[in-house]
Amino acid sequence: MINNLFPIGRVVKPHGVKGKMKVKYFGDDLHRFSFYREVFIEGEKGMPEPYEVLEAIPQPPRLILRLKGVEKIEEVELLMGKEIFIKKEAFPALGEREYYWMDILGMKVETEEGKKIGKVKEIFPTGANDVYVIEGKRGEILLPATEEVILSVDLPRGVMRVACLEGLWEDEDEI
Repeated sequence: MINNLFPIGRVVKPHGVKGKMKVKYFGDDLHRFSFYREVFIEGEKGMPEPYEVLEAIPQPPRLILRLKGVEKIEEVELLMGKEIFIKKEAFPALGEREYYWMDILGMKVETEEGKKIGKVKEIFPTGANDVYVIEGKRGEILLPATEEVILSVDLPRGVMRVACLEGLWEDEDEI
């Protein structure tokens, strides 16, 4: 994250000779990229530079992107390997009980009774639901991101309350 900017992709290589580029999009829906009107890419001095998105064409598993001011293959080559960022405000609104991973990572996790069990260290998708990897006092605890387990998420406080279903963790894991 750079200055409240969040990575959404990476420039992979040029696409043709007129400034288009192939992009690895970090999201799960290539069509969602079309919502973004402005992106940021690290410039020569390490500071993020804004670019207007002129065209974003899904081409699974990648995306073809055309940015205002990038019109030659040589200009794309300078951007190869660099991450593409957007401002958090540009992310689409989420529904109730939906959260972005960046909001969940690092969050404290506690039981219904208020006992701490750790922090969210990692998240991985499984198809049916995400799984939160909690770094606890005795190692990792894997929690399915389901309504039965995740009772509440308090973004301002940075705390997630969870229910203990049998086998998720032991009493010794609680602090």
